[in-house]
Amino acid sequence: MIKTYKSIRGTYDFSPEEACQFNKIAEKARHIFALYGYNEIILPFLEEEGVFVRSVGETTDIVEKQIFRIAKRNDSDSDIVLRPEGTAQVVRYYLEHALYKQSDFNKFSYIGAMFRGERPQKGRLRQFHHIGAEAMGSDSIFLDAEMISLALRLLDEIGITERKLNVNTLGCQVDKEKFMSLLKKDLSARRNELCPDCQRRLLKNPLRILDCKQENCKKIAISFCLSETTGKTYLCDDCNNKFQELLKLLKSSNIDYVYNPCLVRGLDYYTNTVFEITSTALGSQDAIGAGGRYNNLIKNLGGPDIPASGFALGVERVMLALNKSQAQISPDVFIAVIGENLRDEGFKMLRDLRSAGVHCDMDYCAKSLRGQLRYAEKKDINFVVIVADEEYKQGLVILKDMKASTQDKVKKEDLIEVVRGAIADGEGAA
Repeated sequence: MIKTYKSIRGTYDFSPEEACQFNKIAEKARHIFALYGYNEIILPFLEEEGVFVRSVGETTDIVEKQIFRIAKRNDSDSDIVLRPEGTAQVVRYYLEHALYKQSDFNKFSYIGAMFRGERPQKGRLRQFHHIGAEAMGSDSIFLDAEMISLALRLLDEIGITERKLNVNTLGCQVDKEKFMSLLKKDLSARRNELCPDCQRRLLKNPLRILDCKQENCKKIAISFCLSETTGKTYLCDDCNNKFQELLKLLKSSNIDYVYNPCLVRGLDYYTNTVFEITSTALGSQDAIGAGGRYNNLIKNLGGPDIPASGFALGVERVMLALNKSQAQISPDVFIAVIGENLRDEGFKMLRDLRSAGVHCDMDYCAKSLRGQLRYAEKKDINFVVIVADEEYKQGLVILKDMKASTQDKVKKEDLIEVVRGAIADGEGAA
């Protein structure tokens, strides 16, 4: 028996309808990024593992459990991985090309596949896609507000209306370390109540406990974050003032938000502002996008002390939150040929219409006229050009309006102009 193959678990095949939806999302994202001044870059899937270990954090789930490693060809090769996220990779690109020497402020956007070797579940795939933005060279709270408003603007354009914005601040590096000390001290007394992963995190990286998905750990984390002894006592005045200023900016911009003191994100490079956008349409894995400030990452990867901020949206999660009834793109025009002797002429018309920018197709299966019309109707094609022997000898073709159920004879040399006019009239009526 010949083996039949299926897609690898944790990967996803986009149907024509879903591919159309994906491309429309990407198109809208590129338009909005251009409005905001973010320049798109395309980076490789492969990176040295150290890029992520030094930036994301050795004790994060991404590095410990989820990273995809590529087998070495020989001992001299570096440890190569499939990229699990985009921010650290963009920083590597920024430093490798010394872009900070060319300009003191840079904005980048990207759209592409990411990879994580975790247990697949709804909304969490081994190969997935991010739409992201990064800005390097400013510590302004106005940039943080722009990142949040940009992420929300993208979702508005895409059509995601059911969403919630969660915001928090981790403070500067000193504040963050103070917060981790308070967390470690408080939760050490409740160590036995934590899951095995969080018991280990308590020693190595207590902040990761706040990102745990186990219900009991989440309850313990919430009780700590909301306790009066914790509050925002770990924040220095400067960081607290900046956060309050950000909240005022969001309010003045009519952006609704929820202050979430437990929000830390799952990556170690974040400092100060962090935010997450969730949607109830996604179920338990409800995050649709997230981001924040990472003022120490560029320095930690060997560069100058340059502040930065960014975010990413998960494309598959965006699509899950959308109405999935969106149809694939159908041609505007279909060439229906009666008789094999006219197939060459039909193919020439197809070529000429496409050269003129008309989205069209024809029959490749030698169907009858009835079968060709039925196909055009099934594909929701608006116009059919019928190439028939008697009319063609007179220099004519038949243009059938499938919506109005009408048809007219058109001169061959006028076909492109007439078809363009019919399509324009149809779009105007819509």
